[in-house]
Amino acid sequence: MNDPEILGKVIDTAFFISKESIGGVENFIESFKTTQIKCKKWLVEEIANSSTTFDNVLVIGSWNGILLYELMNQYCDVGSYDFLDLDKKTHIHREVYFSLHKMEKNYNSIVADANEFSDFSNYDLIINTSCEHMMPLPSVYGPLYALQSNNYTNIPEHVNCVENVKELKKQYKLTHTLYESELDMGHYKRFMVIGSHW
Repeated sequence: MNDPEILGKVIDTAFFISKESIGGVENFIESFKTTQIKCKKWLVEEIANSSTTFDNVLVIGSWNGILLYELMNQYCDVGSYDFLDLDKKTHIHREVYFSLHKMEKNYNSIVADANEFSDFSNYDLIINTSCEHMMPLPSVYGPLYALQSNNYTNIPEHVNCVENVKELKKQYKLTHTLYESELDMGHYKRFMVIGSHW
């Protein structure tokens, strides 16, 4: 992502978070690391190859969701988002980003444990780039799923790593696959599958 406008917005937001002592500026900056950009861009490009219009999108384990949001804006037309994450601070960071840059807030912030969230039926796209951070979620008929996980088992928070794409598909009971592949990240592999549960 070589968009100087977005880069400026990110820097302005990081500066504001630091200046106003909101907290978590390192966590905010980490969400824009090179590896994050690479994996999110890969995800969004492949989603757009499947469809470019979505009414309601659920982002599970969303972090602040800003990078994903900006990339989706470049490739897709989305009516509204639900960003689900346990960390309240990440939702605050997104609020700051949108307010600071006077952006339309077409999203809801949901502070919840993904494994306790149960209403998946109202979405036409469900994105989870944090599958390794949680146990598999129930799959429902209808939505397109875009999932990423990895085999990076050295991090304690990675409670549900997989060894390959086949294992990720099996966990989420995807019966119709539109895309599946992996990225070699050096000391681990990132897996992605896009498909549906029929």
